[in-house]
Amino acid sequence: MTKLILATESFPYGRGEKTFILPEIERLRQYYDITIVSHANGEQVKEGLCCELPEDVKAVCIGRPCLTAWDKAKALVSIFLDRDGRTELREILKGGANKGERLYQSLSFYAQSRVDQRKLRQSHILTANEPMIYYSFWYTYFCYSMVREKRRYPAVPIVTRTHGVDLYHERIPGGRQPFRHQMEKHLDAVLFACVYGQKYYNSYVKDEETCDDKMHVCKLGTERPGRQMPADGREQWELLSCSNMIPLKRIQLIIDGLAQIQELKLHWTHIGDGEVMQQMREHAKRMLGDKDNIRYTFEGFVGNVHAYYEHNQVDCFITTSKTEGGCPVSIQEAMSYGIPVIGTDVGGITEMIADNGILLPAEPTAAEIAGAIRKIMTQEKQELQKMKRASYQKWESEFDIDKSFRKVHEIFEDLAVG
Repeated sequence: MTKLILATESFPYGRGEKTFILPEIERLRQYYDITIVSHANGEQVKEGLCCELPEDVKAVCIGRPCLTAWDKAKALVSIFLDRDGRTELREILKGGANKGERLYQSLSFYAQSRVDQRKLRQSHILTANEPMIYYSFWYTYFCYSMVREKRRYPAVPIVTRTHGVDLYHERIPGGRQPFRHQMEKHLDAVLFACVYGQKYYNSYVKDEETCDDKMHVCKLGTERPGRQMPADGREQWELLSCSNMIPLKRIQLIIDGLAQIQELKLHWTHIGDGEVMQQMREHAKRMLGDKDNIRYTFEGFVGNVHAYYEHNQVDCFITTSKTEGGCPVSIQEAMSYGIPVIGTDVGGITEMIADNGILLPAEPTAAEIAGAIRKIMTQEKQELQKMKRASYQKWESEFDIDKSFRKVHEIFEDLAVG
């Protein structure tokens, strides 16, 4: 059986990657001998595993690189002696603004990859006497550390996913993703979470000489639901949002939109926690506290969102995210239960919403958000049923994890045979 080395940011520690990675692992383990290489930090390791792994899946934590002054000094010298490093420096110096920040970003990236490469080598996970695929879940320093190590293991195919913070130039300080061309030419496949991501990469990142056959849209997908949401009319409508509570998600816009609704009885629930949770609680109290027709609940972190859908009514799902790297799993889950979706015209969300909901402008006003909620919740029952069916059909055709996985498996099998 081919060995699959899955490099993660923190999984199976922490909780950020569980939703994305675990469903794929359950399917990959049927065909590959999986070893997870986790880069969890000390605090995440202390918290323990975020889930119980299947017995046949191994996990090794080599940790996040903690750079010493010596590591930085060696990297600073080595980057000038290394062909990849010199290529990187030339690209930055030709690239216009933010040179100082970009140099710092690239040097940090380079130093991290060197430390990670050393740890990877010390772990003895890589061997020359068995078929193997290296699968990086992120297009980041630990992908580059394996690219560097490929000089020792030239027969090992390298596949990486790329999502948002590791894809779009504007998502990081300095506005430039480091070492992309140096990695790209040694990668066997790059997997994108949405069509928008691939188009962006082709336009702003990909080297002209790189073969298009390396680039694949492989949406993450979600598990099949246990039921479809009923659409019967009711006195109180149920609105749900689900995301980390960070500024990027603009949860205050949902609150401001709800504050403009007078004629509907509505209960809004938000699933997720984060740095602005207390701020959003206070904003909701100011804007919605005196409204008799609007109730709201902040659920905080919920480990199993599917269980929430199985036991609670949801009439509409909403996101007001400022940007999205891929097709959000939170929207996929809602669609799988036949729930209409309101979302902003950004990133992969754009390709998720058609007859199954309402696509807001990228910068929506509170009035536009209120209007979208009203439109879905005041339409005729027959129209609502159509929208619900369209939501489920969209999920079934594009985001069913079993269908999504088949494409990933085909890519891996082609690489294993090749």
